[in-house]
Amino acid sequence: MNNKWLLIVAAVLVAIGIFKPSLENINIPLGPKPQVVVVDELNLPEPKTPELRVKANDVIQALSISADRRMDAKRLAGLYNDMATLISLTNENEVIKNTDEIRQANRLAGLMLQLDIKGKYPDLPKAAQSLVIEAIGDDHVLLNEELREKAVDGFKALAWACYEGSK
Repeated sequence: MNNKWLLIVAAVLVAIGIFKPSLENINIPLGPKPQVVVVDELNLPEPKTPELRVKANDVIQALSISADRRMDAKRLAGLYNDMATLISLTNENEVIKNTDEIRQANRLAGLMLQLDIKGKYPDLPKAAQSLVIEAIGDDHVLLNEELREKAVDGFKALAWACYEGSK
């Protein structure tokens, strides 16, 4: 009797292997399906200082040259907004401790996002770097409370500029 059931199960598995039916439509309740959330609307304030606004406008101009800017700029806005959040973490959650780590995190985040925009916006790297330098300077120093706030403001300004550039 056991051999009979074993042969039946084996025959079913062989049939599945041969005919390869699509099992996508079978709904087996294994728990809730993960929802993909696409943030299309970011609530970003305008840059706080006139100097950051000027640099942010340069970023907007740099993005305005391509028809692909809508998706590229929104992804960049999300990236820079997340960078501002990362920089703002303090105490036991602190990740970024100095200005050099800000630059390294920015480079790594861009690579991880795989934006594939190299060369698409020729003036963007210079404009974005200029805005970051306006916010935190070009020196390698430890972040104190004031400089951390300036860095957060700088990346929020960069996020705002990218989001505005997507319009």
